[in-house]
Amino acid sequence: MVFKKTLSSILTATMICVSVVVPAANAEPVDNTKITVESYSIETLSDTKNAEGLYVPTGYKNVNAITEITDVGGEIKTKVSVVEDYFDQTNSFKNSVIKHEEYFNNWDSGEATFIKQSETSNTPHVQQKVGLATKKTEKFVQVNLSNDEKTKIKKEIEGYVAKLPEAAPQKAQGLKKADLEKLKNDPEAKKAFAALSTAASIEMAGAYDNYYNHDTSTGWFRVQTLGATGHMYLRYEGSTYGSSKNANSMTQFKTAINGYDTYINQYMEAPKWPEVVGWGSTIMGLITIVAGYGSGPAGWITITLYYGGALSTFAGLTSTVYATVSRLDLSRVAAQYCENARVMNFNGGAYWENTTFSVVNGF
Repeated sequence: MVFKKTLSSILTATMICVSVVVPAANAEPVDNTKITVESYSIETLSDTKNAEGLYVPTGYKNVNAITEITDVGGEIKTKVSVVEDYFDQTNSFKNSVIKHEEYFNNWDSGEATFIKQSETSNTPHVQQKVGLATKKTEKFVQVNLSNDEKTKIKKEIEGYVAKLPEAAPQKAQGLKKADLEKLKNDPEAKKAFAALSTAASIEMAGAYDNYYNHDTSTGWFRVQTLGATGHMYLRYEGSTYGSSKNANSMTQFKTAINGYDTYINQYMEAPKWPEVVGWGSTIMGLITIVAGYGSGPAGWITITLYYGGALSTFAGLTSTVYATVSRLDLSRVAAQYCENARVMNFNGGAYWENTTFSVVNGF
């Protein structure tokens, strides 16, 4: 199994406790509460799959957000206030969404309640110095905010939220901390990895055993993705030489895995944050995190889109220091790219010809 840039980091991460005490650069602890103010741009993919079973690019969104997490004893409470301006692929403004969500979860009993307020408007609300419209080669841009800018953005968001229609608390499906700990510390995730190939002609990318190797000098390739059973992977090996079908599919597969690799390693900074492996292990274990939301990458996409306790769940699988609105967004897009690659291997005959197929154990 061969990967790009994350091998040593992930191998090391699996041997380190997933709790860290290094504070985030923009986190402000107040009475055991972590408050993070962010401004960022991120590409958007469709919430649902197209006829081919793939998530497709729809444009991008500019976001100002406040993440507030309080995790004390047997309780966790999250408050998320977000202003999102959506744009299509031609940089034309689509709409703006203002939302505020509060989620309270008892880690011991698994009982939870939530409040959700939202409003959509046709007027843009987010003003940013840097965005994807200006940095066209990037898929995610985080604005480096000064303290004064954070204060200004926080007041602006709070002003928008104060005007949202009121909402009453509702009971929600909660989670137990002990269950999350079991998920992210699954022993099957502690597999060793093979050494990284140094052949100059071999292109490679991936993370958590979803990857490709492509020898551009001979045409040989290997493509591997998570299968239908946790920690079991579908692998195809063949050649793009003399096969336009394989060559075209390889280009499409690379797009999916390159996007997935970029989000995991560069934007989510998995090599720097060992607790990310807890989230990765749970996703690749195809374990149902929240009943009714599915499992694996597709299940995580559904959780981030529709589950009120998504941020609390993400914090439980990683850490309260790591979890923010932007990183939750990043994890969803990473899962979408991973799922696109999985769909290709699930429908192998439609994409690959004259290949050898195997099912292998992995992360």
